[in-house]
Amino acid sequence: MCRPGYGAILKRNTAGSNQERGISPAAMPGQSEAESPIPGLEVSLTQVKASSSPPVVTVTVTNRNSFPVTLLTYDSPVDRAALRLGIVLVTPEGAHGPLDLPRIQFRRVWPPGPEQLVTLAPGGQTSSEIEFDDGVFLDPAQLAGAKVVVKGRWKAVWKMVKEDIGQASLDDPDGNPDAFQGEFQSDELELVV
Repeated sequence: MCRPGYGAILKRNTAGSNQERGISPAAMPGQSEAESPIPGLEVSLTQVKASSSPPVVTVTVTNRNSFPVTLLTYDSPVDRAALRLGIVLVTPEGAHGPLDLPRIQFRRVWPPGPEQLVTLAPGGQTSSEIEFDDGVFLDPAQLAGAKVVVKGRWKAVWKMVKEDIGQASLDDPDGNPDAFQGEFQSDELELVV
């Protein structure tokens, strides 16, 4: 059975920005969607090497905005623990919904340090690899032809370089008008195993 909200999304093979996929950011009071940098962030997936065992997928975030942005990597598409955080959705071929993979919670350093922030110039990219043998039990038979999507919520995105982010915004990005939060979703990738 399909989990609510996932079926229609996983059947789409889309490319482009979040805005093109109909994913809009949640604006803070006093912020408009037009001001948000989130629709200008594109999340894409590519398989590193077909038929590699275990499969490895590269997640890339591209800044399509005309200005620099800084991302908090915690729980983002480029978080190195993405598979174990539950933001990587794997739907086996013929299944109606994604696998219910085990998740773990991390105790994160807060406020985040500069190493958890990535600044992207206009057109800039950052990438991370997801190895499908990252401590998560996945049957290789379930991975052949499986559809993979990375979906979640940006904890914080700023319309500035990381050196310009104030301590108050780092301490509490949810309550600061300089930081934006909103949803992300990658294109869909079919695994070749």
